[in-house]
Amino acid sequence: MKKNIGEYLARHMILFSILYTSFSSTLFAKEDGLARTPPMGWNSWNAFQGNISEAKIKTAADLMVSSGMRDAGYVYLVLDDGWMANERDIDGNLVGDPVKFPNGMKALGDYIHSKGLKFGIYECRGFLTCMKLPGSFNHEEQDMKTIASWGADFIKLDGCYAERNGRLSSVELALYSKSIDKTGRPMVLSISDFGNGSWAWGAKESAHLWRTSYDIYRSIESVYSCANTTAGNEVIHPAFNGLWQFAGPGHWNDADMLQVGNLKNSKEDKIHFSLWCILASPLMAGNDLSSMSNTVRNILTAPEIIAVNQDPRGFQGYKVYQDGILEIYNKPLSDGTTAVLLLNKGDKHADITITWDKIGLKGKQKVRDLWERKDLGEYNNSFTATNLSKHGHMLIKVGTPGTRQIPGPAPVPFEKYAVTRTGATWLSELYYVVKYGDAPKYNSNFNGDTILVNGTKYQKGLGCQNSSRVMFKLNGKADRFIAVVGSDNSYKGNETSRFRVLNEDFFGNQVLFDSGKIKSDSSVKIDINVKGVEYLLLMFEGKKTYGDWADAKVINTEN
Repeated sequence: MKKNIGEYLARHMILFSILYTSFSSTLFAKEDGLARTPPMGWNSWNAFQGNISEAKIKTAADLMVSSGMRDAGYVYLVLDDGWMANERDIDGNLVGDPVKFPNGMKALGDYIHSKGLKFGIYECRGFLTCMKLPGSFNHEEQDMKTIASWGADFIKLDGCYAERNGRLSSVELALYSKSIDKTGRPMVLSISDFGNGSWAWGAKESAHLWRTSYDIYRSIESVYSCANTTAGNEVIHPAFNGLWQFAGPGHWNDADMLQVGNLKNSKEDKIHFSLWCILASPLMAGNDLSSMSNTVRNILTAPEIIAVNQDPRGFQGYKVYQDGILEIYNKPLSDGTTAVLLLNKGDKHADITITWDKIGLKGKQKVRDLWERKDLGEYNNSFTATNLSKHGHMLIKVGTPGTRQIPGPAPVPFEKYAVTRTGATWLSELYYVVKYGDAPKYNSNFNGDTILVNGTKYQKGLGCQNSSRVMFKLNGKADRFIAVVGSDNSYKGNETSRFRVLNEDFFGNQVLFDSGKIKSDSSVKIDINVKGVEYLLLMFEGKKTYGDWADAKVINTEN
């Protein structure tokens, strides 16, 4: 029996699309009119890493124009790490590497602009970049002013060494946002923080896009993993069905730069591009444009696929069906149609059927093949993509343009994942908003049995194994965090375990509690002040051990 993970969502669709667009754009986003659709461009890293130069970047600018990429929407040319000199100038200003960029960054920006493109540049919020060049820590306002003076339109802000800064990411990103605003120059801010929960702790108030994953590599497995951080349960509670409700016009989940043209074959390139487009991920090409084949160029510039990504409604696609290696994604569009991706990740050929009830439609509906750019006719209640091979897929558009907008699922209610009431709230009553490692079990140990710590049974709590990090939204509504921690008594070994509680994220490195190493037959009680804390990060470390956050709860004493 095949599983339909979207069945509940499909049965409970509501006409909330106008409210959703207004709500997500107005309350959640940095509302400056930038990045109303996912930014498109080319970034130097995947092709050249740090081996960049003025000549290579100018050539890339020329090729973005001559290849038709600019006219297809790829307008940002972004220099990644490796562009700057080893040291700042005598006044503490950033300068370009004089050997790589002899005419300076302002001249390079002028050249990029002369081609009808926009100039993007990389920096890091640590004291060093990932290539150990000068970072912006303690130079935030100065650097944003310098970069603005070069005519930059886009800033990619990395996070290497940022854990040494001692600042919460939300505080640090707000500082950069204000520094950019002070320059008076509109610049898109892109956060590269290795999928550190930016969607959860409010990056949308300061930035326009944020990474949801670790770095993407030149393999289809890496592509699928990065896509799953945005569209699956890899980094968030399953109830959310991916991160779609945290994205929209002006604020985007970024599954990382494209590897189209760097993968094994065109089939992998096409599914990669289809996934990024239906997920409304920014489209930053990363291939060597000087050796780009016509096949790769046609994939990157496919107009009807790009149109799905750039749809002004700004809805991020989400899964409506998954049966192991078979997946279906849905992305409601602004013209009254919806885009549907049918994907086979398995080794054997397979048929995949989408029924209209999963996407808010019924009866006869028009179907168009977006890669082939042709109408397939009308289909009653369903459509089947037949004989799809491994990495085989179809990206179709269903419905009649000009009709009412098709609603998506309702967002997870705020009270389901945030503390909103007085008194006690057990963390096992809330959905976690960030997860790395194995997901915790709610109200049981990791094996599904009653929590038993140091001989005492607990009915509520979280059961973990090995290494586990989960973040809960306290919403500034809690005064105390209380729990009993230790190895579950079902563990019979001698390995120690460690429990830590952090304010917000690991970049901030603000540790509120650290148990140190706990022996397997011991426990530690936690009762700490969390007043004013917006997000609580629980970190468990144990080598093949089972650990429990027993009776974990927060107390809100205020009305």
